[in-house]
Amino acid sequence: MSLIAVRKGALAETEVLADAGAAAPGQARIIVEQFALTANNVTYAVHGEDFGYWNFFPGPDGFGVVPVWGFGRVEDSQATGVAAGDRYFGYWPMAGAALVQPVAASRAGFTDGAAHRAGLPPFYNRYTAASGDWGSEELQSLFRPLYATAFLIDALMADRPVDTLLLSSASSKTALGVAQAAQGRQRVVGLTSPANRDFCVATGYYDQVLSYAEVGDVLGETIAFIDFSGNGAVRHDVHSRLGGRLKESHVVGDTHWQEGNVAELPGPAAELFFAPSVAQARVAEWGPAGFDARLSAAWRRFADTLGWLRIERVSGRHEVADAWADLVRGRIDPRVGIIASL
Repeated sequence: MSLIAVRKGALAETEVLADAGAAAPGQARIIVEQFALTANNVTYAVHGEDFGYWNFFPGPDGFGVVPVWGFGRVEDSQATGVAAGDRYFGYWPMAGAALVQPVAASRAGFTDGAAHRAGLPPFYNRYTAASGDWGSEELQSLFRPLYATAFLIDALMADRPVDTLLLSSASSKTALGVAQAAQGRQRVVGLTSPANRDFCVATGYYDQVLSYAEVGDVLGETIAFIDFSGNGAVRHDVHSRLGGRLKESHVVGDTHWQEGNVAELPGPAAELFFAPSVAQARVAEWGPAGFDARLSAAWRRFADTLGWLRIERVSGRHEVADAWADLVRGRIDPRVGIIASL
Protein backbone atom coordinates (compact mmCIF):
# COMPACT_ATOMS: atom_id res chain seq x y z
CA MET A 1 0.00 0.00 0.00
CA SER A 2 1.02 3.60 -0.58
CA LEU A 3 2.00 6.50 1.66
CA ILE A 4 1.96 10.09 0.40
CA ALA A 5 4.68 12.45 1.62
CA VAL A 6 4.71 16.18 0.86
CA ARG A 7 7.72 18.34 0.12
CA LYS A 8 8.27 20.62 3.10
CA GLY A 9 9.24 23.65 1.04
CA ALA A 10 6.48 23.20 -1.54
CA LEU A 11 3.47 21.59 0.10
CA ALA A 12 1.52 20.88 -3.08
CA GLU A 13 4.32 18.60 -4.32
CA THR A 14 4.10 14.97 -3.24
CA GLU A 15 6.01 11.71 -3.42
CA VAL A 16 4.49 8.25 -3.18
CA LEU A 17 6.34 5.91 -0.82
CA ALA A 18 5.79 2.43 0.57
CA ASP A 19 3.75 2.21 3.76
CA ALA A 20 5.14 1.27 7.18
CA GLY A 21 5.19 -2.50 6.60
CA ALA A 22 4.44 -5.47 8.86
CA ALA A 23 3.68 -5.34 12.57
CA ALA A 24 6.49 -6.18 14.99
CA PRO A 25 5.87 -7.53 18.51
CA GLY A 26 3.87 -4.97 20.46
CA GLN A 27 2.56 -3.31 17.30
CA ALA A 28 -0.61 -3.45 15.22
CA ARG A 29 -0.88 -2.86 11.49
CA ILE A 30 -4.02 -0.90 10.69
CA ILE A 31 -5.59 -0.41 7.27
CA VAL A 32 -6.61 3.23 6.94
CA GLU A 33 -10.03 2.75 5.38
CA GLN A 34 -10.96 6.39 4.90
CA PHE A 35 -9.80 9.83 5.95
CA ALA A 36 -10.86 13.43 5.43
CA LEU A 37 -8.88 16.13 3.67
CA THR A 38 -9.67 19.63 4.94
CA ALA A 39 -7.97 22.98 5.45
CA ASN A 40 -7.05 21.67 8.90
CA ASN A 41 -4.59 19.28 7.27
CA VAL A 42 -2.93 22.20 5.50
CA THR A 43 -2.48 23.81 8.91
CA TYR A 44 -0.79 20.63 10.16
CA ALA A 45 1.63 20.79 7.23
CA VAL A 46 2.33 24.52 7.61
CA HIS A 47 3.09 24.04 11.31
CA GLY A 48 4.80 20.69 10.86
CA GLU A 49 8.05 21.94 12.35
CA ASP A 50 7.02 24.49 14.98
CA PHE A 51 4.08 22.52 16.41
CA GLY A 52 5.68 19.12 15.88
CA TYR A 53 3.08 17.70 13.49
CA TRP A 54 5.79 16.10 11.34
CA ASN A 55 6.87 14.08 14.37
CA PHE A 56 3.78 11.86 14.47
CA PHE A 57 4.71 9.99 11.29
CA PRO A 58 8.35 10.79 10.44
CA GLY A 59 9.15 11.03 6.73
CA PRO A 60 12.39 11.05 4.71
CA ASP A 61 14.64 14.11 4.64
CA GLY A 62 12.92 17.09 3.08
CA PHE A 63 9.49 15.49 3.23
CA GLY A 64 6.70 15.27 5.78
CA VAL A 65 3.78 12.90 6.21
CA VAL A 66 0.58 14.88 6.77
CA PRO A 67 -1.59 13.58 9.63
CA VAL A 68 -5.24 12.97 8.76
CA TRP A 69 -8.37 12.01 10.70
CA GLY A 70 -10.43 8.99 9.81
CA PHE A 71 -11.17 5.32 10.40
CA GLY A 72 -8.92 2.30 10.35
CA ARG A 73 -9.31 -1.47 10.69
CA VAL A 74 -6.77 -3.72 12.39
CA GLU A 75 -5.30 -6.07 9.81
CA ASP A 76 -2.73 -7.75 12.07
CA SER A 77 -2.06 -7.29 15.78
CA GLN A 78 0.98 -8.30 17.78
CA ALA A 79 -0.26 -6.20 20.72
CA THR A 80 -2.36 -7.02 23.78
CA GLY A 81 -5.94 -5.77 23.79
CA VAL A 82 -6.20 -5.06 20.08
CA ALA A 83 -7.47 -7.74 17.67
CA ALA A 84 -7.68 -8.17 13.92
CA GLY A 85 -10.93 -6.69 12.66
CA ASP A 86 -11.23 -4.04 15.38
CA ARG A 87 -11.98 -0.58 13.99
CA TYR A 88 -10.88 2.78 15.37
CA PHE A 89 -11.24 6.49 14.76
CA GLY A 90 -8.08 8.51 15.07
CA TYR A 91 -5.04 10.29 13.70
CA TRP A 92 -3.37 8.48 10.81
CA PRO A 93 -0.71 9.15 8.22
CA MET A 94 -1.91 10.01 4.71
CA ALA A 95 -1.44 6.38 3.75
CA GLY A 96 -3.15 3.09 3.07
CA ALA A 97 -1.88 1.54 6.30
CA ALA A 98 -0.22 2.55 9.56
CA LEU A 99 1.72 0.95 12.40
CA VAL A 100 0.80 1.77 15.99
CA GLN A 101 2.02 0.50 19.36
CA PRO A 102 -1.15 0.15 21.46
CA VAL A 103 -0.97 0.69 25.22
CA ALA A 104 -3.74 1.09 27.79
CA ALA A 105 -6.09 -0.76 25.44
CA SER A 106 -9.72 -1.23 26.44
CA ARG A 107 -13.09 -1.57 24.75
CA ALA A 108 -13.09 2.23 24.42
CA GLY A 109 -9.82 2.39 22.49
CA PHE A 110 -6.08 2.66 23.02
CA THR A 111 -3.15 5.07 23.11
CA ASP A 112 -0.23 4.84 20.70
CA GLY A 113 2.73 4.31 23.01
CA ALA A 114 5.42 4.49 20.32
CA ALA A 115 8.57 6.13 21.71
CA HIS A 116 8.66 8.87 19.07
CA ARG A 117 5.16 10.01 20.10
CA ALA A 118 5.79 10.09 23.86
CA GLY A 119 6.21 13.87 24.07
CA LEU A 120 3.38 14.74 21.69
CA PRO A 121 -0.08 15.98 22.78
CA PRO A 122 -2.19 13.09 24.16
CA PHE A 123 -5.21 14.38 22.21
CA TYR A 124 -3.59 13.12 19.01
CA ASN A 125 -2.26 9.84 20.41
CA ARG A 126 -5.65 8.44 21.44
CA TYR A 127 -7.57 6.07 19.16
CA THR A 128 -11.23 5.44 20.00
CA ALA A 129 -13.32 2.42 19.09
CA ALA A 130 -15.50 3.12 16.06
CA SER A 131 -19.10 3.98 16.90
CA GLY A 132 -22.04 5.86 15.48
CA ASP A 133 -22.28 8.29 18.38
CA TRP A 134 -21.08 11.14 16.17
CA GLY A 135 -23.20 10.15 13.17
CA SER A 136 -21.92 8.78 9.88
CA GLU A 137 -18.25 7.95 9.52
CA GLU A 138 -17.93 10.49 6.72
CA LEU A 139 -19.19 13.26 9.01
CA GLN A 140 -16.94 12.07 11.81
CA SER A 141 -13.88 12.06 9.56
CA LEU A 142 -14.65 15.55 8.27
CA PHE A 143 -15.85 17.26 11.41
CA ARG A 144 -15.12 15.38 14.61
CA PRO A 145 -11.67 16.89 15.32
CA LEU A 146 -12.53 20.20 13.65
CA TYR A 147 -15.72 20.56 15.63
CA ALA A 148 -13.87 19.81 18.84
CA THR A 149 -11.64 22.80 18.04
CA ALA A 150 -14.68 24.93 17.16
CA PHE A 151 -16.32 23.91 20.43
CA LEU A 152 -13.24 24.93 22.41
CA ILE A 153 -13.01 28.29 20.64
CA ASP A 154 -16.68 28.92 21.35
CA ALA A 155 -16.23 27.94 25.00
CA LEU A 156 -13.37 30.42 25.24
CA MET A 157 -15.31 33.21 23.54
CA ALA A 158 -18.49 32.68 25.58
CA ASP A 159 -16.88 34.31 28.60
CA ARG A 160 -15.19 37.17 26.75
CA PRO A 161 -16.51 40.73 27.28
CA VAL A 162 -17.08 41.38 23.57
CA ASP A 163 -20.28 41.87 21.59
CA THR A 164 -18.95 40.67 18.24
CA LEU A 165 -16.90 37.75 16.93
CA LEU A 166 -15.13 38.42 13.62
CA LEU A 167 -14.05 35.20 11.84
CA SER A 168 -11.69 35.13 8.85
CA SER A 169 -11.78 32.22 6.38
CA ALA A 170 -15.48 32.15 7.22
CA SER A 171 -16.16 29.26 4.84
CA SER A 172 -13.69 26.93 6.58
CA LYS A 173 -15.28 24.08 8.50
CA THR A 174 -13.90 25.10 11.87
CA ALA A 175 -15.07 28.70 11.43
CA LEU A 176 -18.53 27.45 10.46
CA GLY A 177 -18.68 25.42 13.66
CA VAL A 178 -17.78 28.44 15.78
CA ALA A 179 -20.29 30.65 13.97
CA GLN A 180 -23.16 28.22 14.46
CA ALA A 181 -22.33 27.66 18.14
CA ALA A 182 -22.14 31.38 18.92
CA GLN A 183 -25.43 32.29 17.22
CA GLY A 184 -27.69 34.37 19.43
CA ARG A 185 -25.05 35.01 22.10
CA GLN A 186 -22.77 37.42 20.26
CA ARG A 187 -22.94 38.98 16.82
CA VAL A 188 -21.01 36.74 14.41
CA VAL A 189 -19.38 38.32 11.37
CA GLY A 190 -17.62 36.35 8.65
CA LEU A 191 -14.77 37.54 6.42
CA THR A 192 -14.37 35.60 3.19
CA SER A 193 -13.47 35.85 -0.47
CA PRO A 194 -16.10 37.12 -2.92
CA ALA A 195 -16.32 33.60 -4.39
CA ASN A 196 -17.40 32.13 -1.04
CA ARG A 197 -19.63 34.96 0.15
CA ASP A 198 -22.94 33.54 -1.08
CA PHE A 199 -22.13 30.18 0.51
CA CYS A 200 -21.43 31.76 3.89
CA VAL A 201 -24.66 33.75 3.75
CA ALA A 202 -26.65 30.66 2.74
CA THR A 203 -25.51 28.66 5.79
CA GLY A 204 -27.42 31.08 8.00
CA TYR A 205 -24.68 30.98 10.64
CA TYR A 206 -23.50 34.57 10.24
CA ASP A 207 -25.18 37.84 11.18
CA GLN A 208 -23.01 39.66 8.65
CA VAL A 209 -20.74 38.42 5.84
CA LEU A 210 -18.11 40.72 4.35
CA SER A 211 -15.31 40.47 1.84
CA TYR A 212 -11.81 41.10 3.16
CA ALA A 213 -11.86 44.54 1.54
CA GLU A 214 -14.95 45.45 3.59
CA VAL A 215 -13.50 44.76 7.03
CA GLY A 216 -14.06 48.38 8.07
CA ASP A 217 -17.83 47.79 7.77
CA VAL A 218 -17.93 45.28 10.63
CA LEU A 219 -20.74 46.02 13.06
CA GLY A 220 -20.03 45.97 16.78
CA GLU A 221 -18.29 48.10 19.37
CA THR A 222 -16.22 45.45 21.17
CA ILE A 223 -14.79 42.90 18.78
CA ALA A 224 -12.75 39.70 19.10
CA PHE A 225 -10.97 38.66 15.90
CA ILE A 226 -10.57 34.91 15.36
CA ASP A 227 -8.14 34.42 12.51
CA PHE A 228 -8.40 31.11 10.69
CA SER A 229 -6.56 32.42 7.62
CA GLY A 230 -3.02 32.91 8.86
CA ASN A 231 -2.77 35.71 6.29
CA GLY A 232 -0.55 38.38 7.81
CA ALA A 233 -1.88 41.10 5.52
CA VAL A 234 -5.47 40.36 6.54
CA ARG A 235 -4.54 40.37 10.20
CA HIS A 236 -2.73 43.69 9.86
CA ASP A 237 -5.69 45.19 8.00
CA VAL A 238 -8.15 44.06 10.68
CA HIS A 239 -5.99 45.48 13.47
CA SER A 240 -5.43 48.75 11.64
CA ARG A 241 -8.96 49.43 10.45
CA LEU A 242 -10.91 48.39 13.54
CA GLY A 243 -8.81 50.53 15.86
CA GLY A 244 -10.05 50.73 19.42
CA ARG A 245 -13.06 48.51 18.71
CA LEU A 246 -10.74 45.49 18.45
CA LYS A 247 -10.30 44.08 21.96
CA GLU A 248 -8.84 40.62 21.26
CA SER A 249 -7.08 38.79 18.45
CA HIS A 250 -6.72 35.00 18.28
CA VAL A 251 -4.79 33.06 15.63
CA VAL A 252 -6.16 29.57 14.95
CA GLY A 253 -5.11 28.32 11.53
CA ASP A 254 -3.24 29.00 8.33
CA THR A 255 -5.64 28.42 5.45
CA HIS A 256 -3.92 31.24 3.53
CA TRP A 257 -0.47 30.06 4.55
CA GLN A 258 1.24 31.40 1.42
CA GLU A 259 0.80 34.97 2.66
CA GLY A 260 3.52 35.92 5.11
CA ASN A 261 2.62 36.99 8.61
CA VAL A 262 3.15 40.54 9.84
CA ALA A 263 4.95 40.64 13.17
CA GLU A 264 4.16 44.23 14.19
CA LEU A 265 0.44 44.81 14.74
CA PRO A 266 -1.41 47.81 16.15
CA GLY A 267 -3.88 47.13 18.93
CA PRO A 268 -4.09 43.95 21.01
CA ALA A 269 -1.39 41.31 20.71
CA ALA A 270 -2.36 38.33 18.57
CA GLU A 271 -2.61 35.21 20.73
CA LEU A 272 -2.06 31.73 19.31
CA PHE A 273 -4.94 29.32 19.95
CA PHE A 274 -3.66 25.76 20.49
CA ALA A 275 -6.60 23.39 20.90
CA PRO A 276 -4.92 20.59 22.93
CA SER A 277 -3.88 23.02 25.68
CA VAL A 278 -7.36 24.54 25.88
CA ALA A 279 -8.92 21.06 25.88
CA GLN A 280 -6.82 19.98 28.84
CA ALA A 281 -7.90 23.08 30.77
CA ARG A 282 -11.58 22.51 30.03
CA VAL A 283 -11.40 18.84 31.01
CA ALA A 284 -9.82 19.92 34.29
CA GLU A 285 -12.64 22.44 34.82
CA TRP A 286 -15.62 20.32 33.74
CA GLY A 287 -14.33 16.80 34.31
CA PRO A 288 -14.05 14.24 31.48
CA ALA A 289 -17.75 13.32 31.56
CA GLY A 290 -18.86 16.94 31.65
CA PHE A 291 -16.58 17.84 28.77
CA ASP A 292 -17.87 14.95 26.67
CA ALA A 293 -21.51 15.78 27.44
CA ARG A 294 -21.11 19.43 26.46
CA LEU A 295 -19.21 18.57 23.30
CA SER A 296 -21.71 15.90 22.22
CA ALA A 297 -24.70 18.19 22.72
CA ALA A 298 -23.06 21.01 20.77
CA TRP A 299 -22.09 18.64 17.96
CA ARG A 300 -25.64 17.33 17.60
CA ARG A 301 -26.93 20.88 17.24
CA PHE A 302 -24.37 21.61 14.53
CA ALA A 303 -24.85 18.31 12.68
CA ASP A 304 -28.55 19.06 12.32
CA THR A 305 -27.64 22.09 10.17
CA LEU A 306 -25.37 20.35 7.64
CA GLY A 307 -27.82 20.04 4.77
CA TRP A 308 -25.46 22.14 2.64
CA LEU A 309 -22.62 19.57 2.75
CA ARG A 310 -21.74 17.53 -0.35
CA ILE A 311 -19.37 14.61 0.19
CA GLU A 312 -16.94 13.71 -2.60
CA ARG A 313 -14.79 10.58 -2.54
CA VAL A 314 -11.31 10.24 -3.99
CA SER A 315 -9.29 7.03 -4.04
CA GLY A 316 -5.86 5.90 -5.18
CA ARG A 317 -2.58 7.73 -4.95
CA HIS A 318 -3.09 9.95 -8.00
CA GLU A 319 -6.59 11.18 -7.07
CA VAL A 320 -5.58 11.73 -3.45
CA ALA A 321 -2.41 13.61 -4.41
CA ASP A 322 -4.41 15.81 -6.79
CA ALA A 323 -7.03 16.53 -4.13
CA TRP A 324 -4.30 17.45 -1.66
CA ALA A 325 -2.69 19.83 -4.17
CA ASP A 326 -6.07 21.48 -4.83
CA LEU A 327 -6.59 21.89 -1.10
CA VAL A 328 -3.19 23.51 -0.63
CA ARG A 329 -3.91 25.90 -3.50
CA GLY A 330 -7.34 26.82 -2.15
CA ARG A 331 -9.31 25.30 -5.01
CA ILE A 332 -11.85 23.23 -3.06
CA ASP A 333 -15.51 24.30 -3.01
CA PRO A 334 -16.45 25.01 0.64
CA ARG A 335 -19.63 22.93 0.19
CA VAL A 336 -17.50 19.86 -0.50
CA GLY A 337 -16.17 17.45 2.08
CA ILE A 338 -13.40 15.22 0.70
CA ILE A 339 -13.22 11.62 1.90
CA ALA A 340 -10.09 9.84 0.68
CA SER A 341 -8.61 6.34 0.66
CA LEU A 342 -5.33 4.93 -0.63
